[in-house]
Amino acid sequence: MNFISLILAIIAGGIGAALRYGTTVIFPAKKDGFPLAILVVNLVGSMLVGLFTALLANAILSPEVGFVLVAGFCGGFTTMSTFAVDSIERLRSGHWMLAGLNIVGSTALGLLAVSGGYLLGGGPLS
Repeated sequence: MNFISLILAIIAGGIGAALRYGTTVIFPAKKDGFPLAILVVNLVGSMLVGLFTALLANAILSPEVGFVLVAGFCGGFTTMSTFAVDSIERLRSGHWMLAGLNIVGSTALGLLAVSGGYLLGGGPLS
């Protein structure tokens, strides 16, 4: 890890955060509706993390580039905190099914997305 990688990760994180925000503008969530934007962001980000991890494991990406893409871009793009807030808001407003669907669906689909990305990058799952 070097200073330039750190600066590039910070920039990539800002780009990821801006794209996440753009997704919430395109798919705005209502308190009594399903938080589609955050699901989309987290699934795409999970798939990218899986892909980048496989590319790192296969030495296609350098550790520095992997850091910029995974910790920087994907770290800024995906959001566990918003996922948690969306789930709690639905629970507090009595929308138990939406909250449960968000929690279980995001977790299960996120794991599948990471696995799919890892396979796309040529990484074995075993």
